[in-house]
Amino acid sequence: MAQLYQPTLATLDNGVSLLNAPSASRNVGVFLILRAGSRDETSETSGLAHYLEHMFFKGTERRPTTKIISREIDRVGASTNAYTDTEEVAYFAEGPATAMHQLTDIITDMLSHPLFAPEEVERERNVVLQELAMRLADPDGWIWDRLGTVAFGGGQPMSWSAAGFPAVIQRATREQLVDYHSAFYAPRSMCLVVAGGGSLTHEEAGALLADIPRAKPRPRIPAKWGQGDRYTANVRPPTSDEEPQVRMVFAVPGIPARDKRRTALSVMSHVLGGGMSSRLFQTVRERNGLCYSIYSHHEGFDDAGLFAISTATRPKDARRATQLAFKEFRKLAAKRVAADELAAAKSAMIGRLLRSTETAMASARFYGGRWRVGLPLETPDDRANAIAAVKVDEVQTMAETIAAGIDDVRLAFVGPTDQSDELLSATHADGRTGKPH
Repeated sequence: MAQLYQPTLATLDNGVSLLNAPSASRNVGVFLILRAGSRDETSETSGLAHYLEHMFFKGTERRPTTKIISREIDRVGASTNAYTDTEEVAYFAEGPATAMHQLTDIITDMLSHPLFAPEEVERERNVVLQELAMRLADPDGWIWDRLGTVAFGGGQPMSWSAAGFPAVIQRATREQLVDYHSAFYAPRSMCLVVAGGGSLTHEEAGALLADIPRAKPRPRIPAKWGQGDRYTANVRPPTSDEEPQVRMVFAVPGIPARDKRRTALSVMSHVLGGGMSSRLFQTVRERNGLCYSIYSHHEGFDDAGLFAISTATRPKDARRATQLAFKEFRKLAAKRVAADELAAAKSAMIGRLLRSTETAMASARFYGGRWRVGLPLETPDDRANAIAAVKVDEVQTMAETIAAGIDDVRLAFVGPTDQSDELLSATHADGRTGKPH
Protein backbone atom coordinates (compact mmCIF):
# COMPACT_ATOMS: atom_id res chain seq x y z
CA MET A 1 0.00 0.00 0.00
CA ALA A 2 1.40 3.39 -0.96
CA GLN A 3 2.30 5.64 1.92
CA LEU A 4 1.38 9.32 1.76
CA TYR A 5 3.28 9.96 4.96
CA GLN A 6 6.40 8.19 6.16
CA PRO A 7 7.83 8.23 9.70
CA THR A 8 11.38 9.45 10.16
CA LEU A 9 13.85 8.71 12.94
CA ALA A 10 16.82 10.91 13.82
CA THR A 11 19.27 11.18 16.70
CA LEU A 12 19.81 14.57 18.33
CA ASP A 13 23.27 15.79 19.27
CA ASN A 14 22.75 14.78 22.91
CA GLY A 15 21.66 11.23 21.99
CA VAL A 16 17.86 11.59 22.30
CA SER A 17 15.90 10.03 19.43
CA LEU A 18 13.37 12.13 17.52
CA LEU A 19 10.62 10.23 15.71
CA ASN A 20 8.20 12.17 13.49
CA ALA A 21 5.16 10.28 12.23
CA PRO A 22 3.07 12.83 10.32
CA SER A 23 -0.45 12.22 9.02
CA ALA A 24 -3.46 14.18 7.78
CA SER A 25 -4.90 14.41 11.30
CA ARG A 26 -6.00 17.75 12.72
CA ASN A 27 -4.64 16.56 16.08
CA VAL A 28 -1.17 15.81 17.32
CA GLY A 29 0.14 13.17 19.72
CA VAL A 30 3.30 13.90 21.70
CA PHE A 31 4.85 10.84 23.31
CA LEU A 32 8.14 10.92 25.24
CA ILE A 33 9.25 7.41 26.16
CA LEU A 34 12.21 6.31 28.29
CA ARG A 35 13.77 2.86 28.50
CA ALA A 36 13.84 2.74 32.29
CA GLY A 37 11.07 0.92 34.12
CA SER A 38 10.48 -1.14 37.22
CA ARG A 39 12.96 -3.86 36.20
CA ASP A 40 15.72 -1.25 36.31
CA GLU A 41 15.17 -0.62 40.01
CA THR A 42 16.47 -2.37 43.12
CA SER A 43 14.53 -3.63 46.14
CA GLU A 44 15.47 -0.36 47.86
CA THR A 45 14.27 1.84 44.97
CA SER A 46 11.31 -0.15 43.60
CA GLY A 47 8.63 2.46 43.10
CA LEU A 48 10.82 5.53 42.55
CA ALA A 49 10.25 5.41 38.78
CA HIS A 50 6.51 5.58 39.42
CA TYR A 51 6.85 8.24 42.13
CA LEU A 52 9.04 10.32 39.80
CA GLU A 53 6.43 10.02 37.06
CA HIS A 54 3.94 11.72 39.38
CA MET A 55 6.36 14.42 40.42
CA PHE A 56 6.99 15.66 36.88
CA PHE A 57 3.44 17.01 36.82
CA LYS A 58 3.92 18.98 40.05
CA GLY A 59 5.77 22.00 38.68
CA THR A 60 8.78 23.20 36.72
CA GLU A 61 10.99 26.28 36.87
CA ARG A 62 8.85 28.04 34.23
CA ARG A 63 5.57 26.47 35.33
CA PRO A 64 5.98 26.26 39.12
CA THR A 65 2.61 24.71 40.03
CA THR A 66 0.37 21.87 38.92
CA LYS A 67 -2.41 24.37 38.35
CA ILE A 68 -0.35 26.33 35.83
CA ILE A 69 0.47 23.16 33.89
CA SER A 70 -3.15 21.99 33.97
CA ARG A 71 -4.54 25.33 32.85
CA GLU A 72 -2.11 25.52 29.96
CA ILE A 73 -3.09 22.02 28.82
CA ASP A 74 -6.82 22.68 29.28
CA ARG A 75 -6.74 26.04 27.54
CA VAL A 76 -5.86 24.46 24.20
CA GLY A 77 -8.33 21.58 24.62
CA ALA A 78 -5.60 18.99 25.14
CA SER A 79 -5.06 16.16 27.60
CA THR A 80 -1.94 14.71 29.19
CA ASN A 81 -0.95 11.68 31.22
CA ALA A 82 1.87 9.23 31.89
CA TYR A 83 2.52 5.61 32.86
CA THR A 84 5.23 3.44 34.38
CA ASP A 85 5.72 -0.13 33.18
CA THR A 86 8.20 -2.98 33.48
CA GLU A 87 10.65 -1.68 30.89
CA GLU A 88 9.65 1.92 30.24
CA VAL A 89 8.16 5.15 31.50
CA ALA A 90 6.22 7.40 29.13
CA TYR A 91 4.74 10.90 29.20
CA PHE A 92 2.25 12.06 26.61
CA ALA A 93 -0.14 14.76 25.48
CA GLU A 94 -2.78 14.94 22.77
CA GLY A 95 -4.44 18.04 21.37
CA PRO A 96 -5.03 20.12 18.27
CA ALA A 97 -2.19 20.22 15.78
CA THR A 98 -2.06 24.00 16.16
CA ALA A 99 -0.88 23.46 19.75
CA MET A 100 1.99 21.11 18.86
CA HIS A 101 4.80 23.45 19.90
CA GLN A 102 3.09 24.25 23.19
CA LEU A 103 2.47 20.58 24.02
CA THR A 104 6.01 19.49 23.16
CA ASP A 105 7.33 22.38 25.25
CA ILE A 106 5.25 21.35 28.27
CA ILE A 107 6.19 17.66 28.13
CA THR A 108 9.91 18.30 27.66
CA ASP A 109 9.90 21.06 30.28
CA MET A 110 8.45 18.68 32.88
CA LEU A 111 11.27 16.20 32.32
CA SER A 112 14.05 18.76 31.97
CA HIS A 113 13.29 21.28 34.74
CA PRO A 114 11.23 19.63 37.52
CA LEU A 115 11.12 21.51 40.82
CA PHE A 116 10.59 18.59 43.20
CA ALA A 117 9.19 21.08 45.72
CA PRO A 118 9.42 19.47 49.20
CA GLU A 119 5.76 20.14 49.99
CA GLU A 120 4.72 18.54 46.69
CA VAL A 121 6.89 15.49 47.37
CA GLU A 122 5.03 14.97 50.64
CA ARG A 123 1.61 15.68 49.15
CA GLU A 124 2.12 13.33 46.21
CA ARG A 125 3.44 10.55 48.43
CA ASN A 126 -0.08 9.95 49.71
CA VAL A 127 -1.52 10.11 46.19
CA VAL A 128 0.87 7.39 44.99
CA LEU A 129 0.09 5.21 48.01
CA GLN A 130 -3.63 5.61 47.37
CA GLU A 131 -3.11 4.61 43.74
CA LEU A 132 -1.33 1.45 44.88
CA ALA A 133 -4.12 0.68 47.36
CA MET A 134 -6.79 1.22 44.72
CA ARG A 135 -5.00 -1.05 42.26
CA LEU A 136 -4.57 -3.86 44.76
CA ALA A 137 -8.19 -3.59 45.93
CA ASP A 138 -9.34 -4.46 42.41
CA PRO A 139 -9.05 -8.23 41.75
CA ASP A 140 -7.84 -7.76 38.17
CA GLY A 141 -5.37 -5.10 39.31
CA TRP A 142 -4.08 -7.41 42.02
CA ILE A 143 -3.62 -10.32 39.62
CA TRP A 144 -1.69 -8.43 36.96
CA ASP A 145 0.31 -6.65 39.65
CA ARG A 146 1.35 -9.98 41.19
CA LEU A 147 1.69 -12.19 38.13
CA GLY A 148 5.39 -11.38 37.78
CA THR A 149 6.09 -12.72 41.27
CA VAL A 150 5.20 -16.23 40.10
CA ALA A 151 6.16 -15.98 36.43
CA PHE A 152 9.69 -14.87 37.33
CA GLY A 153 10.04 -14.68 41.13
CA GLY A 154 13.22 -15.18 43.07
CA GLY A 155 13.61 -11.51 43.96
CA GLN A 156 14.34 -10.59 40.33
CA PRO A 157 13.47 -7.05 39.25
CA MET A 158 11.24 -8.63 36.59
CA SER A 159 9.06 -10.02 39.37
CA TRP A 160 8.22 -6.67 40.93
CA SER A 161 5.14 -4.56 40.44
CA ALA A 162 5.66 -1.64 38.06
CA ALA A 163 3.84 0.52 40.60
CA GLY A 164 6.47 -0.18 43.26
CA PHE A 165 6.58 -1.20 46.91
CA PRO A 166 4.53 0.87 49.37
CA ALA A 167 7.35 0.69 51.91
CA VAL A 168 9.75 2.35 49.44
CA ILE A 169 7.24 5.10 48.64
CA GLN A 170 6.63 5.75 52.34
CA ARG A 171 10.28 6.43 53.11
CA ALA A 172 11.43 7.96 49.80
CA THR A 173 13.13 11.35 50.10
CA ARG A 174 13.30 14.31 47.77
CA GLU A 175 17.04 13.66 47.39
CA GLN A 176 16.35 10.11 46.19
CA LEU A 177 13.95 11.37 43.54
CA VAL A 178 16.45 13.99 42.34
CA ASP A 179 19.20 11.36 42.22
CA TYR A 180 16.97 8.90 40.36
CA HIS A 181 16.14 11.57 37.77
CA SER A 182 19.78 12.38 37.13
CA ALA A 183 20.94 8.74 37.18
CA PHE A 184 18.27 7.01 35.07
CA TYR A 185 17.04 9.59 32.56
CA ALA A 186 19.63 8.83 29.90
CA PRO A 187 19.35 10.67 26.55
CA ARG A 188 20.23 7.52 24.59
CA SER A 189 17.35 5.76 26.36
CA MET A 190 14.83 8.45 25.39
CA CYS A 191 12.68 9.08 22.33
CA LEU A 192 10.38 12.01 21.58
CA VAL A 193 7.60 10.97 19.20
CA VAL A 194 5.40 13.51 17.41
CA ALA A 195 2.54 11.99 15.40
CA GLY A 196 -0.42 13.38 13.53
CA GLY A 197 -0.73 16.87 12.12
CA GLY A 198 2.66 18.20 13.03
CA SER A 199 6.38 17.46 13.29
CA LEU A 200 9.50 18.89 14.88
CA THR A 201 12.72 19.85 13.20
CA HIS A 202 16.02 18.52 14.49
CA GLU A 203 16.86 22.01 15.77
CA GLU A 204 13.51 22.50 17.53
CA ALA A 205 13.75 19.16 19.32
CA GLY A 206 17.37 19.81 20.26
CA ALA A 207 16.44 23.09 21.90
CA LEU A 208 13.53 21.51 23.80
CA LEU A 209 15.72 18.72 25.18
CA ALA A 210 18.95 20.64 25.71
CA ASP A 211 18.71 20.41 29.51
CA ILE A 212 17.76 16.76 29.89
CA PRO A 213 19.96 14.80 32.38
CA ARG A 214 23.16 13.26 31.01
CA ALA A 215 22.87 9.77 32.50
CA LYS A 216 24.11 6.66 30.68
CA PRO A 217 21.93 3.59 29.97
CA ARG A 218 22.32 0.85 32.55
CA PRO A 219 22.57 -2.90 31.88
CA ARG A 220 19.63 -5.02 33.03
CA ILE A 221 19.69 -8.15 35.16
CA PRO A 222 18.74 -11.04 32.83
CA ALA A 223 15.27 -12.44 33.42
CA LYS A 224 14.83 -16.10 34.44
CA TRP A 225 11.47 -17.84 34.36
CA GLY A 226 9.91 -19.55 37.38
CA GLN A 227 12.38 -18.83 40.17
CA GLY A 228 9.71 -18.59 42.87
CA ASP A 229 6.38 -20.14 43.85
CA ARG A 230 4.14 -21.72 41.21
CA TYR A 231 1.14 -19.67 42.24
CA THR A 232 0.00 -16.67 44.23
CA ALA A 233 -3.51 -16.55 45.68
CA ASN A 234 -5.60 -13.79 47.19
CA VAL A 235 -8.53 -15.20 49.16
CA ARG A 236 -11.46 -12.76 49.35
CA PRO A 237 -14.69 -14.15 50.85
CA PRO A 238 -17.70 -12.61 49.06
CA THR A 239 -20.35 -10.62 50.92
CA SER A 240 -23.89 -11.94 51.20
CA ASP A 241 -25.06 -9.89 48.19
CA GLU A 242 -22.18 -10.85 45.87
CA GLU A 243 -22.04 -13.70 43.40
CA PRO A 244 -18.91 -15.79 44.22
CA GLN A 245 -16.34 -15.60 41.44
CA VAL A 246 -12.73 -16.55 40.86
CA ARG A 247 -10.36 -14.61 38.61
CA MET A 248 -7.33 -16.43 37.31
CA VAL A 249 -4.43 -15.83 34.96
CA PHE A 250 -2.22 -18.70 33.85
CA ALA A 251 1.20 -17.87 32.43
CA VAL A 252 3.79 -19.89 30.52
CA PRO A 253 7.13 -18.78 29.04
CA GLY A 254 6.89 -16.68 25.88
CA ILE A 255 9.49 -15.17 23.57
CA PRO A 256 11.44 -11.86 23.65
CA ALA A 257 9.93 -8.80 22.00
CA ARG A 258 12.47 -8.77 19.15
CA ASP A 259 12.16 -12.47 18.33
CA LYS A 260 11.56 -12.92 14.59
CA ARG A 261 8.68 -15.26 15.38
CA ARG A 262 6.72 -12.53 17.18
CA THR A 263 4.22 -11.97 14.34
CA ALA A 264 3.45 -15.69 14.03
CA LEU A 265 2.94 -15.82 17.79
CA SER A 266 0.52 -12.90 17.69
CA VAL A 267 -1.53 -14.71 15.04
CA MET A 268 -1.45 -17.92 17.06
CA SER A 269 -2.62 -16.05 20.15
CA HIS A 270 -5.49 -14.49 18.21
CA VAL A 271 -6.65 -17.90 16.94
CA LEU A 272 -6.56 -19.26 20.47
CA GLY A 273 -8.01 -16.35 22.43
CA GLY A 274 -8.11 -13.12 20.47
CA GLY A 275 -11.82 -12.40 20.14
CA MET A 276 -15.37 -13.71 20.13
CA SER A 277 -14.54 -16.12 17.28
CA SER A 278 -11.49 -17.52 19.07
CA ARG A 279 -11.28 -21.11 20.23
CA LEU A 280 -11.22 -20.23 23.90
CA PHE A 281 -14.26 -17.95 23.67
CA GLN A 282 -16.27 -20.37 21.58
CA THR A 283 -15.46 -23.41 23.74
CA VAL A 284 -15.41 -22.05 27.29
CA ARG A 285 -18.08 -19.36 27.01
CA GLU A 286 -20.35 -20.10 24.05
CA ARG A 287 -20.57 -23.90 24.12
CA ASN A 288 -20.21 -24.40 27.88
CA GLY A 289 -21.34 -21.10 29.44
CA LEU A 290 -18.56 -21.13 32.03
CA CYS A 291 -17.43 -17.51 31.84
CA TYR A 292 -18.24 -14.06 30.53
CA SER A 293 -14.81 -13.34 29.07
CA ILE A 294 -11.69 -15.37 28.28
CA TYR A 295 -8.66 -14.41 26.24
CA SER A 296 -4.99 -15.10 25.62
CA HIS A 297 -2.24 -12.51 25.56
CA HIS A 298 1.51 -12.36 24.98
CA GLU A 299 3.88 -9.75 26.34
CA GLY A 300 7.44 -9.66 25.07
CA PHE A 301 10.30 -8.14 27.04
CA ASP A 302 13.95 -7.48 26.16
CA ASP A 303 15.07 -10.99 27.01
CA ALA A 304 11.94 -12.92 27.95
CA GLY A 305 8.25 -13.29 27.24
CA LEU A 306 5.03 -14.19 29.04
CA PHE A 307 2.07 -15.90 27.40
CA ALA A 308 -1.11 -15.72 29.46
CA ILE A 309 -4.65 -17.12 29.48
CA SER A 310 -7.06 -15.08 31.57
CA THR A 311 -10.66 -15.67 32.65
CA ALA A 312 -13.12 -15.41 35.53
CA THR A 313 -15.81 -17.90 36.51
CA ARG A 314 -17.77 -19.41 39.39
CA PRO A 315 -15.67 -21.38 41.88
CA LYS A 316 -17.49 -24.60 40.99
CA ASP A 317 -16.74 -24.08 37.29
CA ALA A 318 -13.10 -23.02 37.60
CA ARG A 319 -11.57 -26.47 37.17
CA ARG A 320 -13.70 -27.32 34.16
CA ALA A 321 -12.99 -23.95 32.52
CA THR A 322 -9.26 -24.52 33.04
CA GLN A 323 -9.39 -28.03 31.59
CA LEU A 324 -11.25 -26.88 28.48
CA ALA A 325 -8.95 -23.90 27.95
CA PHE A 326 -5.78 -25.97 28.09
CA LYS A 327 -7.35 -28.70 25.96
CA GLU A 328 -7.87 -26.09 23.24
CA PHE A 329 -4.31 -24.90 23.77
CA ARG A 330 -2.97 -28.41 23.14
CA LYS A 331 -5.25 -28.99 20.16
CA LEU A 332 -3.85 -25.88 18.51
CA ALA A 333 -0.34 -27.25 18.94
CA ALA A 334 -1.28 -30.72 17.74
CA LYS A 335 -3.11 -29.90 14.51
CA ARG A 336 -2.62 -27.31 11.78
CA VAL A 337 -5.06 -24.43 11.72
CA ALA A 338 -7.54 -24.63 8.86
CA ALA A 339 -6.95 -22.15 6.05
CA ASP A 340 -10.27 -20.36 6.52
CA GLU A 341 -9.76 -20.01 10.30
CA LEU A 342 -6.28 -18.58 9.76
CA ALA A 343 -7.51 -16.17 7.09
CA ALA A 344 -10.31 -14.94 9.37
CA ALA A 345 -7.93 -14.41 12.28
CA LYS A 346 -5.45 -12.43 10.18
CA SER A 347 -8.21 -10.31 8.69
CA ALA A 348 -9.55 -9.49 12.17
CA MET A 349 -6.07 -8.63 13.44
CA ILE A 350 -5.35 -6.32 10.53
CA GLY A 351 -8.68 -4.56 10.94
CA ARG A 352 -8.05 -4.02 14.64
CA LEU A 353 -4.50 -2.83 14.06
CA LEU A 354 -5.43 -0.23 11.46
CA ARG A 355 -8.42 0.96 13.47
CA SER A 356 -6.47 1.14 16.74
CA THR A 357 -3.68 3.27 15.24
CA GLU A 358 -5.96 5.78 13.54
CA THR A 359 -5.71 8.63 16.06
CA ALA A 360 -2.66 10.82 16.48
CA MET A 361 -2.05 9.62 20.03
CA ALA A 362 -2.47 5.95 19.15
CA SER A 363 -0.03 6.42 16.29
CA ALA A 364 2.50 8.07 18.60
CA ARG A 365 2.24 5.21 21.07
CA PHE A 366 2.54 2.64 18.28
CA TYR A 367 5.82 4.12 17.05
CA GLY A 368 7.12 4.85 20.54
CA GLY A 369 6.50 1.28 21.63
CA ARG A 370 8.36 -0.11 18.64
CA TRP A 371 11.29 2.23 19.26
CA ARG A 372 11.46 1.19 22.91
CA VAL A 373 11.71 -2.49 21.99
CA GLY A 374 14.26 -1.83 19.24
CA LEU A 375 12.07 -2.98 16.35
CA PRO A 376 12.35 -1.66 12.79
CA LEU A 377 10.58 1.60 11.97
CA GLU A 378 7.55 -0.02 10.32
CA THR A 379 4.18 1.61 9.69
CA PRO A 380 0.84 0.03 10.66
CA ASP A 381 0.46 -0.94 6.98
CA ASP A 382 3.85 -2.68 7.12
CA ARG A 383 2.68 -4.58 10.18
CA ALA A 384 -0.55 -5.49 8.39
CA ASN A 385 1.47 -6.93 5.52
CA ALA A 386 3.60 -8.93 7.97
CA ILE A 387 0.48 -10.38 9.58
CA ALA A 388 -1.00 -11.25 6.19
CA ALA A 389 2.20 -13.13 5.28
CA VAL A 390 2.11 -15.51 8.29
CA LYS A 391 1.75 -19.14 7.19
CA VAL A 392 -0.08 -22.08 8.73
CA ASP A 393 3.15 -23.92 9.58
CA GLU A 394 4.50 -20.88 11.43
CA VAL A 395 1.38 -20.72 13.58
CA GLN A 396 1.56 -24.38 14.49
CA THR A 397 5.27 -24.15 15.26
CA MET A 398 4.63 -21.30 17.66
CA ALA A 399 1.71 -23.16 19.26
CA GLU A 400 4.00 -26.16 19.79
CA THR A 401 6.72 -23.91 21.24
CA ILE A 402 4.46 -22.09 23.70
CA ALA A 403 2.42 -25.17 24.67
CA ALA A 404 5.69 -26.96 25.49
CA GLY A 405 5.90 -24.62 28.50
CA ILE A 406 2.71 -25.89 30.13
CA ASP A 407 4.79 -27.92 32.59
CA ASP A 408 6.19 -24.58 33.77
CA VAL A 409 2.77 -22.92 34.07
CA ARG A 410 2.28 -20.31 36.78
CA LEU A 411 -0.95 -18.96 38.26
CA ALA A 412 -2.22 -15.76 39.87
CA PHE A 413 -5.61 -16.29 41.49
CA VAL A 414 -8.29 -14.31 43.34
CA GLY A 415 -11.31 -16.09 44.83
CA PRO A 416 -13.35 -16.97 47.91
CA THR A 417 -11.16 -20.03 48.65
CA ASP A 418 -7.71 -21.07 47.49
CA GLN A 419 -8.20 -23.45 44.52
CA SER A 420 -4.74 -22.95 43.12
CA ASP A 421 -3.44 -26.53 43.44
CA GLU A 422 -6.63 -27.87 41.90
CA LEU A 423 -6.43 -25.44 38.99
CA LEU A 424 -2.75 -26.07 38.31
CA SER A 425 -3.46 -29.81 38.11
CA ALA A 426 -6.30 -29.06 35.69
CA THR A 427 -3.86 -27.55 33.21
CA HIS A 428 -2.48 -31.03 32.56
CA ALA A 429 -4.36 -33.57 30.48
CA ASP A 430 -3.76 -36.33 33.04
CA GLY A 431 -4.54 -34.16 36.11
CA ARG A 432 -1.01 -34.27 37.52
CA THR A 433 0.35 -31.29 39.41
CA GLY A 434 3.06 -30.38 36.91
CA LYS A 435 6.82 -30.16 37.11
CA PRO A 436 7.99 -29.35 40.64
CA HIS A 437 10.31 -26.42 41.12
